Amino acid sequence: MKLSKIALATIIAASFTTGIANAAVDQGSGVINFKGKVINAPCTLPGDGTVNVDLGQVANKVLETGNKYSQNVQYTIALENCDLGEVKGENGEASFPAVSKVKVTFSGTPDSTKTELLANTGTSKGVGVRLLNANGAVMKLGDTSIEIPLVEGPNKLTFSARVEANGSKVETGSIISQATYALNYL
Repeated sequence: MKLSKIALATIIAASFTTGIANAAVDQGSGVINFKGKVINAPCTLPGDGTVNVDLGQVANKVLETGNKYSQNVQYTIALENCDLGEVKGENGEASFPAVSKVKVTFSGTPDSTKTELLANTGTSKGVGVRLLNANGAVMKLGDTSIEIPLVEGPNKLTFSARVEANGSKVETGSIISQATYALNYL
């Protein structure tokens, strides 16, 4: 009887350690990467500042006749938490002056035929992407936008883009292009 109580206690104790041992087994794990940047600017960009623009479908006949470009598609660069007042450092001097406007400079890989267009890396041929200023005026790569007034808090900087023929034979396919932008507060 004493032996069976000892055996029973051993079995119960063993079952507890088996549960603990199973809890320590890796049942899936991974890595989370965090990234960000501290900047000296009066406004912040939401997320990573990426803007996605769907240029839609454009009939090849539109690009082969008339103006040789699609309709303009608006997109917005959002600015958040804009604090436009002067920021003073520990020594009392302005570490960031008061601002009221912003200009945006666009860059990217130029089209090999018509260098003021962004190159298309998709499967269609004979087309590129044209950038347009906040007032609708045509921009070339490397151009700086018109001055855009800012207000405290959130701001939306509205621009446009369109698909444009580059002078080569237009062939159907996908349109993929990328531009980078840099903000210059005034």
